[in-house]
Amino acid sequence: MYPTLFTFGPLTLSTLWIFIILGTYVFLKFFIKNIQKHRGDFKFVYEESTFLLISFIVGARLTSVIGNIGDYIQDLGSSLHIFAIWDKGFSFWGGMIVTLLALRYKTKQVKEPFKKWMDYLCEPFLYAMPIVAIGRFFDGAGYGSKTDLPFGVSFINMDVAIVTPVHPVQLYSALLFCLVIFIVRRWNIRYKEYAEYDGAKASLVICLSSLAIFIENLFRGDPSLEIFGIRIGLFIASAVAAASAYYLYKLIHKSA
Repeated sequence: MYPTLFTFGPLTLSTLWIFIILGTYVFLKFFIKNIQKHRGDFKFVYEESTFLLISFIVGARLTSVIGNIGDYIQDLGSSLHIFAIWDKGFSFWGGMIVTLLALRYKTKQVKEPFKKWMDYLCEPFLYAMPIVAIGRFFDGAGYGSKTDLPFGVSFINMDVAIVTPVHPVQLYSALLFCLVIFIVRRWNIRYKEYAEYDGAKASLVICLSSLAIFIENLFRGDPSLEIFGIRIGLFIASAVAAASAYYLYKLIHKSA
């Protein structure tokens, strides 16, 4: 579609990066709003924000590299490309998992409630995801498999290996995450007593987001690490969804 917003001399501005910046702004806005609403400790955010941001970037990049390891082990030049983070090779879930592990480490270190901070962190991510998904659509990143459906799209992009119409999976993802946002907001209102349990909201967000990513992966056509011919993203998404659903069930059942 439009992977490059504009080019000025040696400077090239990627459309995807603009949407990532916009998504980051939206995330931070809702994250701060969450902390203010629940009277969280801003000192903890100020002191640990850099560490958590680096954790997300490293986790997102490392997971993407592992998932596409064949592209990085061909020769020395391709191996060094691992550090070229501007190539837009990032995995949301890799970043999220490493960030949560880093958050667990830091909250334990300063004796802050980990589950509560999970709640502060996870829901704002939802509001950023549809924005980033639209950016991926314009960029052609994470493109879909071939389709004969009338709403299939064709990407004129050297990074997209399929020239025939493909599923607009990035738009599927944006719509799915909008649906997840709607469900979470309704759940917060209708089941307010459960939403107040520390970790419950984060578990619901992670479970539904995993299901959204699972559905998206069913229609993906870009290269991916596979196990028995099945995209590894499907295994990861289903495992995370099941684990978070079970944790949410146990949390509610224990508190009932």
